[in-house]
Amino acid sequence: MRYSLGGLLFVAAVGLAVADNFRSLTVTATSSPQTIRVHGDQLMFIRNFTQDGGTATRGTVSVEKPPGANAIKVLTAAMVDDTNPPEVINTIVIAGPADVVINCPDPDATCFISYRKGSN
Repeated sequence: MRYSLGGLLFVAAVGLAVADNFRSLTVTATSSPQTIRVHGDQLMFIRNFTQDGGTATRGTVSVEKPPGANAIKVLTAAMVDDTNPPEVINTIVIAGPADVVINCPDPDATCFISYRKGSN
């Protein structure tokens, strides 16, 4: 049985790309809101939440705990631009069960979030 070297390199590269377990999600006004379910035995670590462009309304991360309850804002996007000093990018941890709702309502903005879900 012969294996192609290109195929083996592709498998190795895919393994390296997901080894960190952090996921990234880009959210715009047309794709808002995005909901991520955190189960009862999980924690969700949000590493950063930024917004590029737009000035009218900042993106938000809200938590519905338990899922389906009233949402509470827990994080506002840090603006990324060249005209102002850099803003602090906060890291938060959310315990499940919960629904995490990412919203980026400004049509001129793009929001970016990095997160990881892990065991409780």
